[in-house]
Amino acid sequence: MGWMHATSSKILIAVHATGRVAFCRMNMRTTCILGMAALLSCTKAGNAPSRTPEAQAKADAYVTRIEQRLAATPEDAGIRYCLCTAYDDAGRVSDALTCLEALDARGWPVSIRANDFHESPSTPEFQTLFRRSNEREVRVNRSHLAFTAPAQLVPENVAFDPKSGAFFLGSVAERKIVRVAGGRVSDFGNSGNLTPPLLSIVGMKVDAARRTLWAASEGGPSPKPRRSELLLFDIDRGELLHRFAPDDGDPHLFNDVVVSSQEDVFITDSVGGGVYRVSARGALRALVPGGAFPHANGIALSRDEKKLFVAYDVGIAVVDPQTGAHADLRNESSRSIAGIDGLYARGDELVAVQNNIGRARVVRIRLDAEGTRARDVEYLESGHPLFGDPAPTTGVLVGDQFYYIANFQLQLSRPLEDVQVLVLSLP
Repeated sequence: MGWMHATSSKILIAVHATGRVAFCRMNMRTTCILGMAALLSCTKAGNAPSRTPEAQAKADAYVTRIEQRLAATPEDAGIRYCLCTAYDDAGRVSDALTCLEALDARGWPVSIRANDFHESPSTPEFQTLFRRSNEREVRVNRSHLAFTAPAQLVPENVAFDPKSGAFFLGSVAERKIVRVAGGRVSDFGNSGNLTPPLLSIVGMKVDAARRTLWAASEGGPSPKPRRSELLLFDIDRGELLHRFAPDDGDPHLFNDVVVSSQEDVFITDSVGGGVYRVSARGALRALVPGGAFPHANGIALSRDEKKLFVAYDVGIAVVDPQTGAHADLRNESSRSIAGIDGLYARGDELVAVQNNIGRARVVRIRLDAEGTRARDVEYLESGHPLFGDPAPTTGVLVGDQFYYIANFQLQLSRPLEDVQVLVLSLP
């Protein structure tokens, strides 16, 4: 049960057999942070196969929660897949295989991702189910390469400035932001040399009207305690204007961010399971208390800015951005809306990167007129050669095109490859 390592010129990625991941900067004072994958996916509720009593209790509790959710929505194959991984994580291999067999019998058109499981892959039954799912996977390939960036950045998010035409990548490994324009990658201001230094950069959004860039950041030596900050930059000068951080002493993982036309900023907290808000550069306050949205992830604003859409492990919540009142987005499609990472509003539809239930895909979710129901889920990109391990994470809408990071290399046990940003024309 040791660590496997992948190295680049500046960082070491260590992957433990239990699925825990650490990034290590290779410099005078080596610094490691626990990788986000151990916290954000429905596949990582505990630390298997070696479990402390606390970890086992956590894994068992997660199984119970997902069983209850599936009982309420028995036709949701994505939630069933979460249950399969939860069984495996709790050491219930037989139940995990039975669960996967049920998906196989339903002809679920998504390929199993082997590294979502700890113990089941060693069984011949799993290998048979894995092969069948791979053969059955829906394949839709429309994306093409937009640009690349150095491998050692390990970016999780991309943002776009319509005025300058520049893209911005937030580095998880090097804890800085880079600007990509005209085929050139350069450091954004002095983001990599601040005191105190930045944490790992996660979600980012450009406020083009006010010439600012907002970024969520997180880091810490272990899941508890875990620190997070919301950062505000002048986009033209690359100057850090403000840092916002919770002061409650609890662990947090600020993940993704969205900005309204009135400069209200909303941030998901994946560890706390809630949503924070900064109103017109005011104080950072909780909009939705912790625990409401386990593994809260992508976030988007409706066209009229009267609804927030918040992705969490088993679905999407619709939130009132003023009061925090919320309800689940009702899914009337035969395809799941669980396991979503990046989430973006486009008219009366959502574009999402669904990377936590099997092999990843980019989907379009068509909403009803009220924005409270998902009428249809369409696979826009599925079965892409890059969509395995690593996987796509997040992106940015630029007109009718969706640019997204295709190979977030958080859990690799092989040398890093150049970052690939793909572009998908939206029909």
